[in-house]
Amino acid sequence: MHRQMSLLRDLQAIDSYIDRLRQELKQLDSGERIRAKLEKNRQRMEDIKERYNQCYATAAEQERRLQEFDARIRQAEADLYSGRITNPRELQLMQHEIEQAKQTREELDIEMLRMWEMLETMKQDIDASEKDLQQLERLYEAHVEDYRQRRAALEAEIAFNEHEREKLAALIDPDVRQRYQTLRERLGGIAVAVVEQKACSVCHTLLTPYTLTRLETEDALITCESCGRLLYDPKLLE
Repeated sequence: MHRQMSLLRDLQAIDSYIDRLRQELKQLDSGERIRAKLEKNRQRMEDIKERYNQCYATAAEQERRLQEFDARIRQAEADLYSGRITNPRELQLMQHEIEQAKQTREELDIEMLRMWEMLETMKQDIDASEKDLQQLERLYEAHVEDYRQRRAALEAEIAFNEHEREKLAALIDPDVRQRYQTLRERLGGIAVAVVEQKACSVCHTLLTPYTLTRLETEDALITCESCGRLLYDPKLLE
């Protein structure tokens, strides 16, 4: 039975290693956080561009209105100084309309200047956002490539060790193997414990003299009286 216990010890070691590999594989960061941030930044970029296009269209319309005012003012001034109109009141009314048109045009000009300044600020924001987006895209691509390589390496390592486990498990008596598997499922993956300083290495319960004597004298599967795990003494297995 010491031979079987030695095999169980090795089986426990390879099972624990496979468990750690699977846990590491499960915890691998696939880049979802970066991808989510990337999508958020892309949406922000689209929103900025949409606002920019709307403001640009408004500015273009404002520019057209300015050109119309300029044309109206030029036409009114041409009529004013053409000599065709001689009525003083009519001339005064026309002069007043020209002054009002010039004032409105000045207000439009100021508003137009503000719009172009806003468009310039938005353009700078777009340029900065594009640079940040490109940098984040490169970071995401590098992260995904690293994730794929690490995942492939872990999956290959797991497959190799699972194959080695099958070969090892085949050397163990079916009843012993089934008992080991049942304990492993019930006890959080650890079915075998080493005796260290007369205690179970997993639950740390001090073993009774009776159990210690059985380990030394009996060629049988001995369990911890506290946690029920299969015990082995390294000195006996050696």
